[in-house]
Amino acid sequence: MSNWQQLDSFIATTHGENHVLRNRPLFDWFFLRNENKDEANLIVAYEEGKLISLLGYIPTKFMWGREEVKGAWMAHWMTLEGYRFGIGALLMKKITEMFPIVAGQGASMMNQNIVAKMGFKFLEKIPKVVYAFKCDKLEKMFHFQASHKFVGVIAEHDSPSEVRIITKENFNPDWDNYPSMMYGTLKNRDYLTHRYIDYPFFKYYVFIEGEPASPAVCAVRIVETKEGIRVARMVEFFFPENESGKRQGLLLARKCLNFFKKNDCDYADFYCSGPAYMALLLEVGFIEEDTGGLPCLLDPIDMSRKSQNVELCVSSALKIRYPNCEDNFFVTRSDADSDRPNESYCRIKK
Repeated sequence: MSNWQQLDSFIATTHGENHVLRNRPLFDWFFLRNENKDEANLIVAYEEGKLISLLGYIPTKFMWGREEVKGAWMAHWMTLEGYRFGIGALLMKKITEMFPIVAGQGASMMNQNIVAKMGFKFLEKIPKVVYAFKCDKLEKMFHFQASHKFVGVIAEHDSPSEVRIITKENFNPDWDNYPSMMYGTLKNRDYLTHRYIDYPFFKYYVFIEGEPASPAVCAVRIVETKEGIRVARMVEFFFPENESGKRQGLLLARKCLNFFKKNDCDYADFYCSGPAYMALLLEVGFIEEDTGGLPCLLDPIDMSRKSQNVELCVSSALKIRYPNCEDNFFVTRSDADSDRPNESYCRIKK
C-alpha cells in the first residue's frame, strides 16, 4: 500500500504512538481484503492534501431473512483533534450509501450522538452471561459475587470436538434450523475459517458437534491477562433450535465447561443477542451479568467500560421487506473488530 507511511503517522497522531493498528500485519488483516492490495477498506477525508479523518470497515455477508446481503461492519473511526465536529457524520453517511446494512460495536458517546441523528438502531448492551470457576478469586479482584447455586461444580464430560479444517463434510447447516440468526452476520464456512481457524494473531478453538446439516458450534479463545486472570471468552455459540438441537447444545456447553475448567480458567463469558442460546447457557449454570462487575475489556483489564453496545443501520428497502429485522438483529462480541489484539500486541511492525 503506497500511502502506508501517511496512514501510520496519522494513526500515531490521533490515537498515540502505541496504537495497535500501527502494527502493519494487523492493519492489513482488517482493511486489505481486496484483490488490489493498494485499495484499503477505508473512507477518508482530506483537507489540502492532509489526511484529517478515516472510517475503516469490513465488508461482510449478512444473512437477512434467508437472503445473503453484502453489508459492512465499521471498524475504527479516527479524526484529527481539530476536525472532530461534523466530519464523522459525513463519513458515516457515505458508508450507509455504500451498503444496505451497516453495523458497529463499542460506540463512543460522540459516535452515539451522531448515529442517533442518522436514524441508526442502537442497543446499549449486548446481553452477557458468565460462568465462574473461581468465585473467591473473582470476589477478591472485582468484588464480584456469584449466586449460591453458582459454584463452578460441573459434571465430567469428554472434551468437545475441536475442528481445524471446516468443510462441507463437517459443517453444512440448514439455516432454517437457526431462526435466531436470521438477521446477522452469515456464520458460514468461509466466515468461521477466516475469522477463527486462520486468524493469525492468537488461537481460537472451534468446537463442532453433531451432523453437518444441524451442528452445534462453540468458538472460544482463552485470554490470560497481565493482571493474572484467565478467561474463556466465548465468541460463538449456536445450535439447531429444536428438541434434538437443544440436547446437542446442552451437551456441547457442558463439554466446553469441562474444557475451560481443565484449562484453569477463572471464568467464562459470552456476549450475544440470541435469547435461545443465552437461555440454554443459563440452564447449564451461567448467570446474567449486566452490571459490569466483570471486565468487558481484558487487554489490559479496564473496568471503565461496563458493557458492549451495538449500532445498526438498515436500508429502507430491506426494512420494508423485513419489518422486524432491526429488533431481531443477531450479534456476538466477535462480530466486527471487537475481539482483537490490543495492548499485548503493540509491538510495532512496519
